[in-house]
Amino acid sequence: MSHYTLEQFLADTRATIASQGVPSGLAEIRDHLEKLLANPELLRKHLGDPVPYTERATIGHDPETDVHVLVHGRAKAGKSSIHDHGPCWVIYGNYKNPTRMRRWRRLDDGRTAGHAEVELQKEFLNEPGQAAVFAVGDIHSIEYGDDTFFIRVTGGDVESKQTLKFDAAKKTVEVANRALGQR
Repeated sequence: MSHYTLEQFLADTRATIASQGVPSGLAEIRDHLEKLLANPELLRKHLGDPVPYTERATIGHDPETDVHVLVHGRAKAGKSSIHDHGPCWVIYGNYKNPTRMRRWRRLDDGRTAGHAEVELQKEFLNEPGQAAVFAVGDIHSIEYGDDTFFIRVTGGDVESKQTLKFDAAKKTVEVANRALGQR
C-alpha cells in the first residue's frame, strides 16, 4: 500500500494555492495535511528511526509558494503563549497524541501600544490525524501533553517574522521577533 507523501502534499498544496489562492484554499490544504498525517512512515522517513524529539525540524519547503512543513516533537508537556503568526497563515496537524487548541478574540481596537484585551473564543482538541487552520491574524495558543508530535504547515517562514504575543491576565501585547528567538 502506498501512502500519501510529503512530495504529493507539496504538489497538491501548490495546485490549491494556484487555483484558489489564500485564504480560500486553506480548508483544502488542511484536507491535504490530514491525508499526510495518515502516513505512518512520515516521521521515520524524514527524521530517522527512532524518531527524535525536536523543537522544530523543517522536512519540506516549496520555494514557489513559500510553504514550509515543520515537525515539532515534544517529550514533555508544555504550552505556548497566546500569539499570532504575523503575516503568515498556519495549519497545525497532530501526528501523535492530541493538542489542546485555543482560539482567542481581540476585544480592543489595537490603538494603545502594549495594551490588548483578548478573550477565549473557542477551545478544542486536535486529535491525531486532525488539522486546524489559523489564517493570517488569527490569535491562538496551544497546549500539549508528553510524547506529542505535530506538524505545522506555514505560508511563509514564520521564524523570520515579527509576531504578536499576548498576555490575557495582564492585558498586554508585545512584538516578538522570532528571528531573535523571542516568542
